[in-house]
Formats: sequence, structure tokens, C-alpha cells
Amino acid sequence: MNIDLKGLKVAIIGGNRPCKSILEILLGPGLKELDIKVLVVADTLIKVEGIQYAKQIGIKTVTDYEEVCKLSGIDVILKLKNNEILSCILEKVNTDRVSILDLDEYRAMSFLNFLRAEEEKVLIKQKIKSDDIDKQELNKLFDQFSNRIQQNAEKETKYLKVEREDLIEMEKELSQIIQGSTIPTFIINNEHIITHWNRACEKLTGHNAYELVGTDRQWVPFRSAKRPTMADVIVGGMSEIEVSKYYGASWRKSSLIDEAYEAEEYFPHIGSDGKWIFFTAAPIKSPDGKVIGAIETLQDLTEDKKIQEELELQDKELSTLYEKYKKSEEKYRSLFNNNPNPIFIIDRRTLEILDVNHRVVEEYGYPKADLFGTSFIEMGDKKDETIKEGLEGLLESQAILFTKKKHYKEDGKSFFVNIKVVNATYSHRDVLIASATDITESVEKETQLIQAGKLATLGTMAAGMAHEINQPLNVIQICADLILKMIKKGHEIPDDELVIMANDIIDNVSRAAGVIKHVRDFARQSERDLKRLTINDPINDVFKVLGHQLIVHNVKVELDLDPDIPDIRAEHNRLEQVFINLVTNAIDSMDEKAESMEGSIEKILKIKTFVDGDHIVVDVSDTGMGMTDEVKSKIFEPFFTTKETGKGTGLGTSISFGIVKDYGGTINIKSKTGEGATFILRFPAINKE
Repeated sequence: MNIDLKGLKVAIIGGNRPCKSILEILLGPGLKELDIKVLVVADTLIKVEGIQYAKQIGIKTVTDYEEVCKLSGIDVILKLKNNEILSCILEKVNTDRVSILDLDEYRAMSFLNFLRAEEEKVLIKQKIKSDDIDKQELNKLFDQFSNRIQQNAEKETKYLKVEREDLIEMEKELSQIIQGSTIPTFIINNEHIITHWNRACEKLTGHNAYELVGTDRQWVPFRSAKRPTMADVIVGGMSEIEVSKYYGASWRKSSLIDEAYEAEEYFPHIGSDGKWIFFTAAPIKSPDGKVIGAIETLQDLTEDKKIQEELELQDKELSTLYEKYKKSEEKYRSLFNNNPNPIFIIDRRTLEILDVNHRVVEEYGYPKADLFGTSFIEMGDKKDETIKEGLEGLLESQAILFTKKKHYKEDGKSFFVNIKVVNATYSHRDVLIASATDITESVEKETQLIQAGKLATLGTMAAGMAHEINQPLNVIQICADLILKMIKKGHEIPDDELVIMANDIIDNVSRAAGVIKHVRDFARQSERDLKRLTINDPINDVFKVLGHQLIVHNVKVELDLDPDIPDIRAEHNRLEQVFINLVTNAIDSMDEKAESMEGSIEKILKIKTFVDGDHIVVDVSDTGMGMTDEVKSKIFEPFFTTKETGKGTGLGTSISFGIVKDYGGTINIKSKTGEGATFILRFPAINKE
């Protein structure tokens, strides 16, 4: 190890025990005259010895390895840790200006021995410069220094021998892996010499490994004259301009592998009839980030190209058939106009209406000419962005279904439709074909069913509402009685007491009014109006009306609601109905379990909200009776209930399932008999941006 320590500026990554030992020597009195500076020590663990010692002697410490890369003026980075993330971060370091010493356990000890030898060297120099030179002491120091150098060399030689044997074994394993691969592969080193050429590569190119390995003739199977392969491009560090000179527009950067290139070409020299080959080359790097070689893989696309040509031929034949049937266009126009559903032809790019059938004019009431050029989005609720988002993301030949969307007729009257949209070609133009089916009657019936479910739910909430209203009424009654008694007895009521009682009356009137308003809002029949909302809000509102009921039934509530959860698109009123239904069912199940066990059980209701990918998840779990597989399979069927006659309608979970489905969500159940149940609700999240 040969490093000039004088004036060196050092950063250390890894605060383990060797870090402390290195700091003690680098900054100790033995090397003081070399003016070495340690700028920073980095480790994600803040209680390791090196970090603690660095803080103690006033050296800057960080937990983010990225900060080391941002520091200027560093000469060398001592890397005492080894993980993939750290290797990716250090790739950003300019190794032409900054050296990276990758010190594993052995190399760290070797570096410490080097530093101790440097200490002894400095001490010997100081003794030589000293006026008072003791030859015996100097000889002793020289002997110690020589012994240390010899010991270090012996250890280094022994380690290198073991490391060389390990590398030979690794090379054998690597060769076996590459040889056994079914993907044609070859590898070159940093001098452009072939080190590996596997059997699959031999079979594809017709050139054997023994002909090419050890040479720089990797171009031979592909070209009639010498030219860089893509692996040579990587090793040579060619600029994009140079690459384009050789590969034109057929190459590109890999979307999967950093710093890798890929291309597709036809090679007439390979095989009897030539071959189309897709090839990818990626760099092979040393631990310090230097390119030491490149690996190139090949894929035979010849059969794929033949299939593509066959498809193009079929397209030509289909075009011929189209010309034959073009004369029948009037027949298809008749079918278009007489379709029982309204049909819109929409420009795929602008979403403007290009054509409509007669049924649109009849049902919507607009003259046909007035619809041309109008955006299809304007036929419905402009606040509902789901249709626009769905249409803009629709790929060629794909179809999409929008359910229960509100549309408006010319007179302003609204009605509900299901819209099926197909990405297709119409009159030689890329268009969207949308078919709208009037479902107003079924939506109204469903709304009535949901409203009936709300009224049934209000019955179960009656006791809780009575308690919530009685409490403020009792306070108002007490304050009023006290005022009357004091007036009858002729006592003057102090102003401050009167103000307190008046404020109590006002606060409790407001509280009672709030409860009544919340119940009225819940009970009213709401229009379908999807808005952005936070799922935690309807969950919290459930406890405004069921809080007392949970106390009476001795139910312990555990809420774990993510405060930073993204919004969903739904209706507060209906979601509250879903969660009230789930909570009341949980209470009933836990009560039933307590009665069957003839003793007290711990009744726990848990509600948790969290993000899972691009979905919002709500878990509602209880410690109740649980369900059999048969009950789970029927739980969402209308009028199915496990409760005693008169205690349940069998509509609650069915209605809840329909509401959640309307918002693009799902409900799943995890349950075992006697072990409680968990309802898992998932909704598509709206991006916060």
C-alpha cells in the first residue's frame, strides 16, 4: 500500500471499530506533522464506536452517505462498509479526482499496519534530524520498522495467495454459469480481449470459442471488416456521436440497465440466409467503479421478423377485402343509425364528437349539427374527471366501461348511463366509439334501496342519538332550574355566574343541534356526486352517532388512521353508511360471542387505514363470532343474514358492497369461526399532485 499522507483530506464511510483505530492514528501525535484532515465520518448507525469517537474529537458525522459525495476537497474515501446501496451511491464520485479505498476486514487491518509503519517512519526521521542521536535507539527503531514492513509484506503475500485462489474458483464458477446459459453471451476485458464465448454464442454465430478467446476478433462473426462491437463501445467509453457513427439510428440506451446500450441489426454473414439479432452490452465494474470489461448478450429475432412480415402480408390482404366490402358502407350506416343505444363517434385526440346515430338525437334532444365539435366530456358532469382520464389512457383496440355516469339532455334534465367505449378505426380515422345505455330506472331503485338501508341503520342508532341529545338537554335543564330558584328566592345572580351558565346553555344547544344536523345529513337522500375526500373523515363521523352505543356494549375501540393518507373519489354520506353498517355488525357479533360463552370477553374493534401501492386500504376487524366459509360466500347476497328473525334485514352488507363497488373499490373478508372477522376495503387513490 503506497499512499502519500501529507496534507491528505479524508472521508470515512463506516463507523465500526477499525474506524476508531484509524482516526486515533491519523489524528494522533505520531502523524501530526503530516497535517492530515478528516472531513467527515458517515454511518447510518449513530452508536458505533467510530461515530462516537469522531463526535468526541469534534469531527463532523452524517447518517446520509449522499452527503459524502457532495463534499468538495476530498482526496480519498476510506470505505469500511460493503452494501449494494453504498456501491450505487459511490458510482457518482469522480474517481479521477477522488480515490476510493475499499477496505474489507483484512484490508482495514492492512491499512492500520501501513499507518503504524508510517508513524515509525516519521519517528525515525525526527530522530535523525534530532541533535541528540542515540545510535542504539536508532538501530532499534530501524529494526522495528524493518520487521513491521516484513510482517506486513508476509501478511499481504499470504492474503493475496488466498485471494488469488478464491478468484480462480470464482472464475471457474463464472465460466460454468456463462457456458451453461442458453443466452448467447461473450465477455471482453478492458483491453478489448475476449475472455468468454459461451456455447450458445458458438451455436448462433458458427464460430467456436477456441478460435476467438484470447483475441480481439469479436467482430469477425458479424462484420466483413473490423468494427467495434457494442461491448467495445462500452469498454472504449465512446461518446454518443461516435456510437451513432457506427450504428446510426439502430442503437439506444437500455431502459433496464444503467450505462448499457442495445441495438437491433441484420447480419447477412451469420447463418445461411443471415439473421436479425438484438444485442445488449453492459459494463463490468471493479469495486471502485472503474470499467474493467463488458458483457454482451445476443437474441435471434429472425423468426419474429418472419412473423412480422407475414402479419404485414395479412394486413395487405385485409385491406383488399376492405375495398371489396367498402360498397356495403350504406348497409353498416343503417345498422349504426338503428342501433337501440345512443352511439357517439369521438376524436381520439381531442375527444370532440365527430358523428352520432339517430338514437342520440332522440334521447338527448340535441340537433345533430349542434353536437358536432362538442367535447364528449360536456355531455356529462364536468366535475367527474374519471371519464377523461380513462379515455386519454385507452390504448389501440382496447375497451373500457364507465358505470352509473350522469348525462344531461338539451333541456337540462339529468339521467344515468353506462358507457362502453372502444378504441377503433372509423372512416380511415383513429376514433373512440362510445355506446350509452340508459340505466336511470335501476339507479333510482338502487338509491331507494340504499335510503331504506339508511333508515334501518338509524333505528339501531336511536339509543345513541337519544344519549347524545339528552346530555346537553340535562345541562340546559339544570342551568334553567338554578336560575329560576335564585330568582324566586330573590337572590341576585352574580354576573360572572350568569355568564358561565349562559355559555353552558349556548354550548350544549350547539352540541344538540350538531347531533341533530349530523343525523339529518346522514338520513337525507343524496345525489350521486363524487368528490375528493379523505377516508378518515367518514370513519371518524361514525363515532359521533355510535359512540354511546360502543360504551354501553363495553367495546374497546382502537383507531390507527394514517393522517397523511391520499384522497379517494367518493361520497361522504354513503361511505359513512358503509362504516356504520360494519361497526354495528361487529358489535352484534361480539355480543353474540359473549352470550354464547356465558361470561365476559374482551370486545375490541380495530379500524386501520393505510396506503398499499396506488390503493387506499381500510381494515375493520372485531373479536366476535367469526364466519364459516359458507357464510363468507353468501355474506354480500341481498336478504342473507345470520341474525335472529327481526334483528336484521340482510341488506346492510349487500348495500355496502354495492356502494364500495361504485367507487371502484373492493371488499374482502378474512375470518375463522370463533376468531373474529376482518373486512378489508380497497379504493383507488387519487394522486396528491
